[in-house]
Amino acid sequence: MKSTPVFKSFVLFILAAAIALAFWAAPAAAGEPTQQLKSGINSVLDILRDTSLKGDAKKTERRSKLLQAIGKRFDFEEMARRSLARHWKKRNSKEREEFVVLFSGILGKSYIGKIESYTDEKIQYLKEKADDEFARVKTLIVTKRKQEIAITYRMHKVANKWMVYDVIVEGVSLVNTYRQQFRSFLRKSSYGGLVKKLREKQGEG
Repeated sequence: MKSTPVFKSFVLFILAAAIALAFWAAPAAAGEPTQQLKSGINSVLDILRDTSLKGDAKKTERRSKLLQAIGKRFDFEEMARRSLARHWKKRNSKEREEFVVLFSGILGKSYIGKIESYTDEKIQYLKEKADDEFARVKTLIVTKRKQEIAITYRMHKVANKWMVYDVIVEGVSLVNTYRQQFRSFLRKSSYGGLVKKLREKQGEG
């Protein structure tokens, strides 16, 4: 899939999201969704700070642990379902399972390196809005250059756990961005073609 202005803005979005994954600070009292998210982020921090996992020799092991930690708080199946939109309903259980694996793999392969690269960014907890099943956690990243980036985590409750199913940075949604890309691709090609493209992307590098 060719790069588009939307995709380029998505790169900036992921850059900010990756920082948010790695460095979290909540100066005010937070509700259950924020506390559970913070717990997940602390797990990521513990891996990044583990001296036994530093260096290129430990890259594979380190990234595997990071993906596992992130996967415990991010609902990749829900993200994949929302990104594929109406085309999800047409897929059987085996196809859905494969798509989730490919989708989560692309996210991890493309952006896990950014999580390893950032230090000293500050994140301010701004606001949490939650009901019984859904929540929004608003944060503000302050970079080393004093640039401020607003990030909102959209979460839902799955078996008494609050899981992230979308991240919105400066009004740009990860799920909506992927949905637009997939919709555009499927207008010109087939679902099989999309799966083939995702397999190719996962195998790059």
